[in-house]
Amino acid sequence: MKILARVCAASLLLCAILWLCWMRANVKEHEESRPSYLPHTLQLWGYSRLPDGEALVRNPCKTCAVVSSSGQMLGSGLGPQIDQAECVLRMNTAPTVGYESDVGSRSTLRVVSHTSVPLLLRNQTYFFQQAHETMYVIWGPPRQMDIDQGITYRALLQAKGRYPGGDVRYLSEHWLVHNDSGHGAM
Repeated sequence: MKILARVCAASLLLCAILWLCWMRANVKEHEESRPSYLPHTLQLWGYSRLPDGEALVRNPCKTCAVVSSSGQMLGSGLGPQIDQAECVLRMNTAPTVGYESDVGSRSTLRVVSHTSVPLLLRNQTYFFQQAHETMYVIWGPPRQMDIDQGITYRALLQAKGRYPGGDVRYLSEHWLVHNDSGHGAM
């Protein structure tokens, strides 16, 4: 049941990000007929910045590319088109080096499961130093992401100390508990 809840939480995260992309595209395309209720800037609770817990505030994306990590893109030749998107969303630690012609080279946001964090930390230079524009959103069970005792949280905090310019975020415990308790979407 908890695994299903976490899969649902990850799906909700992906939906929120895709919504940001969609909002940005629709806002820009129809700027003159833009309804006054559409936001210029969005604040998403539950996506807390390491180490201060600051909420995620950003403008929606004008164009967006979502790149899976399953190898389905190999041979597609879509790399240049993917890199032209304002926001490029990647999953976990999917590589780009050596696959640029198929998957592009830019990453605006990476959604990373706590189980993939060790792979992320093994390649810190690649992930945190070379990719300055990338925001990392890490999700996992509260025991892993607890700000006082979570092993994954502490490992990310150490990496953030080495690369202070990196934008590392985690799904807050409140957000995960909310979804684990069966309350569903926010």
